Order: sequence, then C-alpha cells, then structure tokens
Amino acid sequence: MIKRGIDKTLDNSNDLSVYHEYMDTKRYPLFSHKAKFVEYLQNKYINTKFDVIIVSDDAALALVRENKVTLFESIPIVFVGINNVDNKLTDAPLITGVFENRDIASAVFDIKNLTKTDELIVITDSSKPGQANLFKLNKVKHSKRAPSNIHVLIDLKKDQIINKLSQYDPTVPIFQIGQIVNPSGNNALLSWDDGTVALTAKIKNPLFTLASTSIKYGALGVNMLNGEKHGEQGALYARRILEGAKVTELPPITKAKSIWTFNWPLMKHYKYANGHIPAGSLFINKEESFYEKNKELVFGALTVFTIALLIIGLLIELVRRGRQTQAILTNNENRYKQLAQAGANVFWEIDTNHKITYLSGNTEVLLDKSIEELKGHYFGDIFQDENISEFPLEKAKNLFKRKLPIERFIFKRKIARDRVKVLVINGSPMFNKSGAYIGYRGICNDVTMEQQLTEKLAYQAEYDALTGLINRGGFLVQLKKEIKKVPKISSFICFLDLDRFKLVNDTAGHLVGDAMLTQIADEISSCIEEQDVLGRFGGDEFGLLLVDKSQEKALALCENIVRKINQFHFQWNDKKIAVGMSIGMVPLERDLSEIELLSKADLSCYKAKDLGRDRVYFADPNNMELHAEAIQMGYIANITQALKNNQFYLVKQPIAYASYDDSHLHYEILLRFKDDNGVNVSPASFIPAAEKYGVITLIDSWVVQNVFDNYSNYFSPDTLVSINLSGLSLSNEEFIKNLTTLVLKSSIDCRNICFEITETAVISNLPSALLFMTKMKKLGIKFALDDFGSGASSFGYLKQLPVDYLKIDGSLITSMLCEPIDRAIIKSIHEVAKMMNMQTIAEFVENDELRFALADMGIDLVQGYGIGKPIPCQLIKNVA
Repeated sequence: MIKRGIDKTLDNSNDLSVYHEYMDTKRYPLFSHKAKFVEYLQNKYINTKFDVIIVSDDAALALVRENKVTLFESIPIVFVGINNVDNKLTDAPLITGVFENRDIASAVFDIKNLTKTDELIVITDSSKPGQANLFKLNKVKHSKRAPSNIHVLIDLKKDQIINKLSQYDPTVPIFQIGQIVNPSGNNALLSWDDGTVALTAKIKNPLFTLASTSIKYGALGVNMLNGEKHGEQGALYARRILEGAKVTELPPITKAKSIWTFNWPLMKHYKYANGHIPAGSLFINKEESFYEKNKELVFGALTVFTIALLIIGLLIELVRRGRQTQAILTNNENRYKQLAQAGANVFWEIDTNHKITYLSGNTEVLLDKSIEELKGHYFGDIFQDENISEFPLEKAKNLFKRKLPIERFIFKRKIARDRVKVLVINGSPMFNKSGAYIGYRGICNDVTMEQQLTEKLAYQAEYDALTGLINRGGFLVQLKKEIKKVPKISSFICFLDLDRFKLVNDTAGHLVGDAMLTQIADEISSCIEEQDVLGRFGGDEFGLLLVDKSQEKALALCENIVRKINQFHFQWNDKKIAVGMSIGMVPLERDLSEIELLSKADLSCYKAKDLGRDRVYFADPNNMELHAEAIQMGYIANITQALKNNQFYLVKQPIAYASYDDSHLHYEILLRFKDDNGVNVSPASFIPAAEKYGVITLIDSWVVQNVFDNYSNYFSPDTLVSINLSGLSLSNEEFIKNLTTLVLKSSIDCRNICFEITETAVISNLPSALLFMTKMKKLGIKFALDDFGSGASSFGYLKQLPVDYLKIDGSLITSMLCEPIDRAIIKSIHEVAKMMNMQTIAEFVENDELRFALADMGIDLVQGYGIGKPIPCQLIKNVA
C-alpha cells in the first residue's frame, strides 16, 4: 500500500527516474544478508547520482543511516513506515519523513470498551515494528482504561497456537500487533493474512489485528493505517525536495491516523453489534437498512416536507413583522434610553438654567446620591461635594455660557479611606428644531480602571519592573537634562556591567539571577549620593549618573562600587555565589548627545573588561585609544550593509619559489575595505574589531563565496589560491556546513584551493580544526598554517595536523640577517617541516637580499613586497 502511494505520486513525472530496491529483512534478518545488500547497492549504483532517497520501514532506514557516508552522503532522506517517533531522528540533518506512529493505546482501550472484557491476549514478534508496538502497549498496561490482565505472547509459532491459546477462555479477545513465526520456513514471519488464517482455524477467540487485509480471512476487526495515503505524504516531501525545498522546511509528520474496520456478521456473532463501537468505524458484509435501500425516495420526501415548512415559516414571519412594525414607535423611547445607558454609567440632561432634568443609570455608585435626590438641582452644586475633587467647574460654566461641548472632564470622588473613583464627563449642547438652545445632554463614565492602566503603562515606560530603578529610556531623559548643565556642573556618566553573571543564570536559573540583580541594585544604591541617578538597562547592565562631583571623587565612588560588588556574596541554598563589576566612566560633554555619551561609556566598560575585569576605566575627552575603538566599531557596526554595498573588495599577492623559479602560480587572497566616503581602510583597523565583536564569520563567508564564484575570472587554470579563515569561523558549525556544501558543489579542482589558518586559531580550536581539516583534505583541499613562530609555537601538535604549508611569521624574517637567533629559529622550523613533508613559506620578504638568504637556507616559497605587491582581483582575458 505504501509503494502504491509513492508510485501514484511520482510516476506522473516524465523527467524523473525512480528506482526500487527490496531489502526484505523479515525473511532474511541476518547481518550477512545486510552486508551483501549494501555491496549490491554499491556495485549497481556506482555511477548513479541520486537527488533524494525514500526508505520504508525501520530496518531500511537503519541500513541507510549506517552507510550514509559511503552510499548516500549529502543526499536528503525521506522515510516512511517508521514506528518510533525518535528525537534523534527528528533533529537529524538532511532527514525528514512520515512516522507510522500507530496509536496502540487507543486501540487497546477501544477493544476493552467494545468487548466489555477486562482481559486481553496480545501477540507480537521480535522485529523492530513488533517491538515498537509492544513498547507502546507496555506504556498503557497500568492505565485504568486498559484491561487489568494483559497476556503478551512474543514470537508465537504456528504449531504452538493451540497449545498456547487453549488455556484462555474463548471469550477473551486477541489483539495481534506482530506476526506469527513459521517454524517450517526457517522461522521467518508468516504474512498477516496467513497468520490470521492459522489463528482463526484453530481458536474461537475474537481476533483484532493491525493489517487491513486480514479482515477477509477471519479477523473480527482491524485497526489500520491508510498505507497509500502514508506513501503519498512521503512522496510529496520527496517531490518538494526535488523542486528545491530545504529539508529544514519539511518537518517530520509524527501523527498517523488509524480507523477501525469490522466484519459485521462476526460483530453480531460475538454480540458486539450494540456495544461501544469506536466513532468513524467502517463495516464490511453489513446488510443495508431501509434508508440505505431507499435513499432517493427518503431524500425526495424530506425535500417536499422542508419546502412546506419554509412556506409556513414565511407566512408566520410576515404576520410577525406586521406586529413588530406597529410596536416600533412605542418602543423607540425605551430603546433610546437603553442605548444611552449602554454607552455610559450615567446619562444626564440639563435645561438652560443648568438644572438637572433627566438622569438614568447607577448614580449612587458614581455620585453617592439617588436619581430623585439629584433631579432639579443645579449642575454645579453636584460637583461642589467635599468628596469630589479636581472637577473644572469654572471651565464648565464658561463652556455652558458659550454653548460649546464638554470634552473629557476628568475628576475624582473619594469612596473610602484610601480609595477613589476616577470619573469622566462628556456633554454637548441641545437645540430644538427651530435652532433654539434648550440645554445640555451628556454622559458620566467610571474610568478608574482605564486611568490606573494608563498610570501603570506610564510607570512601565520609565521604570524597570524587576529592580524599581529607572529604565534606559528614563535614564536618557535624566542624562539629557544633566548635559545642559555642563560646564557649570562637573558630572560623569558610568556604564556598569556585571562580570560572570551569565554563569549564575546558567547554573542556578533565571529566577535566582533576578533575585541577585535586585540585591546588587540595592548594593550599588547604597554607594551613591542623593543627587546621583542609577538605572537598569536590562540584563546585567546598569547606568549611573554621578552629578556635581570632581573626577577624583567620582573615580573613588566607582572603585568603591567595584570593591563592594566583589565582596558581595549571594546566598542560594547552601552555596554562596559571587560576581564582579566592570565600569566605564566618561565626563559629560556639551558637544555630545545623550546617545553618544552612553555609547562612549559603554566602550569604556568594554575596555575595563579587556584589561582584566573588576575595575574602572576612565576615558577623558582626549582618550585616543577609545577614539580608535569607536572608529573600529563604526566600520563593523553595519557589516551586512557594507557587504551589500560592495565596500569590501579582494586583492591578491603572489607567492613564488625562493629559487627565482616563476613557474609556481600561487596567490594569497587579501581583503580590503572602503569606508562610506570611498577611502581605503587598513585591515588592521577593521579585522581585529570584526573578530572581537563576532562578525568576522560574515566576512569569511563573503570572501570564500566570491573566490569560488569568480575563480575562473580572476585566475589562470591550475592557479593555487590561498584563502584566510579566522578561528571564530572554524568553531561556527553553520559556517563549516555552508563551506563544505560550497566545496562539494563547486566545479573548481579542490587541489587549487588552500585554506590558511593561524597557529593561534588552530591551538584554541584544535579538535574542531582537526576535524574540519581532515574532512577537507579528503576532498583535495590544501592547508597552510599561518604566522608560525609568532606565539607559543609547538612542534608537538604539528604531527596531528594535515598541513601542506608552514608560513613562517614575518617578524622572524625581517630580522634574520642581523639576528642569528631568528635565523636559527627559521632554519629549525624549515627542517622540522621537511621531515613532516610540509613546504615552508617565508612572509615579509621585502628585498632580494632576504630572498637569496632564504633560498640558500632551503626555504621553499617566499611572499612579500619584494616578490610582488597586492593587486586588485580583476577579470582576466583569454582564460583557457
């Protein structure tokens, strides 16, 4: 049935080749058969490239996953007929599909309800589907809805049926969730149909199964999945992948709906026909009722009857509407009053002398007087009550005099010792048909809840809900006010950031972290003076305005905060949790906005962390180090937009043989950047910042993509191109995944690509770097270890790395002619590299004297301005 659904969905495509293979592990379960089957697939499809693999059943999926690297690497897999919903499977890359997740529990409950029997015999087998079904059964064995006595028979043999089942009462139902074993057939499993025949021929118990066809061979009922629909769902996923959809866009379908089909004569035989039959059940061999035999006649009679009822209904409606029209005029006044009351708590009218002529609604709740007490009184007298406050009476009289509308007059009425109601009055002047003024009409509403909500929102807009401190918005308002006082008053803005606070949230949880933040806010507050302003920006970041202080006093106060937070220990259970504090401090400047000053303080806090944390970093207006940091941040602040605007471009620098042989076609790709004004920026000004703030991976991705896209446009055939990769990119799984896909799909000979990785990056990410390099080496990619000799170089780890080139750091090269020690280091690096079959590349070769000395030493390759300066990567002509 599953195959029929797959074929039905895929066979109508003229441009699609579909291959079927049958593993048949139920007849041939031995490992040797699986090994031969894998060998058979390898030989048969050695020259066939598949776009998607569809597997049916657990055994087939297990075989495909076990041999994915050798047979189906990077090929999407769609599974069908899988019994267990496994998180490892649903989260696996390049795998999706449709689970055959049978609801065994519901089937067991249905059998108990139908048969009214608190006992059940379950037959299953040791195959994966059988064990999966047994696992689901075991989860409900102790449910109150399940039979209290469930007997499980595993791998029941055909010749044991009578012996095993005769010990049970013939009224006990049997639920077959696995297959019968055939001892005369090498213990293979009988088909479901043959198993049903064997069971019903030897026992009289009512039999329920999971196989749809077994109902033809004596089963009373089958709880079956729609196999054809199951196959169609899997095939539709495969078709979407063929059309370009990503596997991540197609989540696995984990729910499989099943229905019961019952043999009606057997239902009557076992006296189940009037029992609790599951909803939506189907029946075979059921005799037709009178309605089923005479559907058309019954439908015609019902139609005639319905039309007659409609005619009668229309006549009744005509009579009713006539009466209703007559009553409309009488009810208009009452309806008007109801509508008015629906829009207001109190509806009021006054005459030209401002006396109340009409009132409706609950006046006692709002005004503490009944309607009778208020009628005839002057409008102004009502609002001169001692419990009413803030009513603009004079303004109201002025509006009455000018016959203008009253709009949202808000006032308060005291209703208890500490409680008030907030009320609002609206009104408009009334004129008769002649246009003469006759008074006012209006409403009075209780808006207490609305007012409280408005006040709450206003509070939340300015204050932090956790600590009660002002938030970022409120802090900026205060900062803006203090800037206007400069230079009359000397004040400072500080950016405070907790150190190691993430560890608290990760280990103790966010509730504990929140409690700790509240206490830390109190600790900081205890260190500052009344005129100072403390706010929380969110997370573990605080802002502090130190108002009217000297630089020495402000620094001392900040250092006291750092010291106090370092001494602070938060008690959680039996543990004491400690954190630290880094503070960036800058003076207020009249020429800078509040946003610019806050950003400057934030940068200062970063510097405090860079210098070792738990300290204060003060940056005066002439701090060039902070200025340089700000410029670097400016370059990488909008890195995505800079990439789109083509502000980055590539240059190439030649790498040549030290022996003056120019036959070696080899370039290193270098990156250049133009700012918004088109001025070239040194890589030293933006690369460190990009690495520091975690955006270097975006740049690496852009460089790699551009080189691969334009290799044939920039270089002659068989040119070796070296591309630099940062340490952060090496530890980024998404980057490695995309790079691997790019290499696999590219038409470039992998032997012409070399990835350069710094010695520091490799040491800090050795396991992931080694894994990546090993995988790429299998594809033919070369590797160069850059800046070797610049740090704590170790020859020990070189043995583990599949490196082709060792690039000797330029600081050693430039001084080798006058420093014998540097020359000895270079020589030792070269000798070790040769023993490991690596070639050496000397950087910073600025003249022929250096090149000659390096060639004499045996260095293989050289690079530097003396060999060739970097030139832009441009289109070349006559590329073969």
